[in-house]
Amino acid sequence: MIIEKEGNLLTLEQFQALTQTKWLRSLDFDPKVLPKVVKKCAKLQKKGDVPIEQMWFGRYFQKELLSQKDPDVVIRWIDPVLGWGVFAARPFKSMEFIAEYVGKVRKRQRADVQNSYCFEYVLLPGVSSSYTVDAMEQGGLARYINHSSTPNLNSALANLDHTTHIILYANRAVAKDEQLCYDYGPDYWSNRTKPVPL
Repeated sequence: MIIEKEGNLLTLEQFQALTQTKWLRSLDFDPKVLPKVVKKCAKLQKKGDVPIEQMWFGRYFQKELLSQKDPDVVIRWIDPVLGWGVFAARPFKSMEFIAEYVGKVRKRQRADVQNSYCFEYVLLPGVSSSYTVDAMEQGGLARYINHSSTPNLNSALANLDHTTHIILYANRAVAKDEQLCYDYGPDYWSNRTKPVPL
């Protein structure tokens, strides 16, 4: 992973200081939340309520989720409107793993509506949860991936070790130097101004 701003290369330490954000490679569960999530996920899996696709993604991307390696990408400052963006440092194939959306997994709060870095932590698609992944002060690569209505990444839920992971993977071949992006969804934009096209 390479980080650059205006032609200057940054170390991860410099990037963390500049963004005032701690870099994470895996979910950071609130100690009170983790046992509840594991218990609920195990129960849902035992009952057969977890969609086959969600279980499949967990197995298919097990190596990537467990290794927690940063992919071959460049995090680059774009401009004051878009901020940072993530670009492919090499070609990516369709279905190649890019990142997991990581941050602090905690109970959802009313003020989270104003936090642009909160992603609802759901256990099943379409089923609301009382938890969120908060990447405001600590997060990983997915925190810097921009929105597009014609994305080259898909998001999906993946179950592994009785926890749910929000993953991003290539939905088509991605060329070197192409900006990586995914659709944030209509809920994200319901309280925000219309996104700037990439």
